[in-house]
Amino acid sequence: MIRTIGIAGYKKSGKTKMVEKIVEKLKKQDYRVGTVKHVPQEGFTLDQPNTDSWRHAQAGADEIVSISPDEVATIEKRSNAELGEVLLGLENLDFVIIEGFRESEIVPKIMVACDIEEASKLDDEFTVGFVGSGVEDKPVFTDDDVDSIVNLIKEKAISPVDNLDCGECGYDSCRDFILATIEGDAPVDGCLALGGSVSLHIDGKRVPLKSFVKDFIANSVSGMISSLKRSEGKKIVLEVNRDEG
Repeated sequence: MIRTIGIAGYKKSGKTKMVEKIVEKLKKQDYRVGTVKHVPQEGFTLDQPNTDSWRHAQAGADEIVSISPDEVATIEKRSNAELGEVLLGLENLDFVIIEGFRESEIVPKIMVACDIEEASKLDDEFTVGFVGSGVEDKPVFTDDDVDSIVNLIKEKAISPVDNLDCGECGYDSCRDFILATIEGDAPVDGCLALGGSVSLHIDGKRVPLKSFVKDFIANSVSGMISSLKRSEGKKIVLEVNRDEG
C-alpha cells in the first residue's frame, strides 16, 4: 500500500534538503520510496535540447522512454496533470514524499518555515507539523530531528484519494476523510474505493470501486480462469480493449 505526505514551504526554505534526509532515513529502514516534485515554471523540461530523446519529443512523441544500463526514464508530454492522478498511477512503493504543492488538500503536509510569520501563513487544516518554526498547537521539529519527522510521517501519511468523493469510506467527501485521518478518527488506509486487491484503470485513469463490485470482479475473474492452463498465481492482470467504432 502506497502512503503519501507532502513537504511544503516557500522558495529556498530547505524543502529539498528535508526531502533528501527523509528519503535517506526511510531507505535505511528498507522502505520503497518515491518522490514527486512540483515544478511551477512554465516551459520546464527534464529533457535537454538537442538530445535524441528531445528530438523524439519535438517530432510529436507523446511518451519518450530512455533505457540505459542504470535506469529507465519515462517522459510523458502532456499538460494539466493533476497530483492525485499522478499518485494513483504509482506502484510498488511504500511511501511517496511530495515536495511542494503547499496548497494541496489531498495529502497531509509538513511545512518547512524559516520563522513564525511564514509558519502562520503556511498553516492550514492539512498541516500536521512544521520544520524550523511553527504554530503552537502542532509539532515543530528541527531539521536535524529526522527520526521524529519520519515517525510523524509513518503516523500521518495516507493512501492516495484524488478527490473522488464516492462516499465508500463513510465520509461525505475525500476532504472530510483526509481531515479525519489527520485527527486520528479514520484509518490512513481507509480509502475503500481505491484500496484492496482489485483495481480498475480506464484509459490510464484509476476508477473507484465499491466493495461489492470488487468482490464480484475478483470472484468472477478467478472462477473463469481457474480451469485454464498456467493459471496459477496470486496476481491477475486482465486487459480489455473496447472497440466502439
